[in-house]
Amino acid sequence: MVVGKASLQEILLRLSAVAKNLGRPINPTVYPVEEFKSKLASGNHFLTAVLKGQKEFLLGDEDELRKLGGVRLVKAGADEPR
Repeated sequence: MVVGKASLQEILLRLSAVAKNLGRPINPTVYPVEEFKSKLASGNHFLTAVLKGQKEFLLGDEDELRKLGGVRLVKAGADEPR
């Protein structure tokens, strides 16, 4: 999942080497910021599931994503000290 101003074509181009290394396709979903916020606020099942799951950040981090969504992201162990 990608949130921001990048186009799907830009993301696919940048992920092509990663997909090749993994030996499988990567199927990103791109959301403009406002659409991401709206869908998240309405409880969109796909976004909720993705945000609760394991994430690999190519840019940014968990805190930036949390601020962008304007909500507390729930993840098993997220509140435990590191």
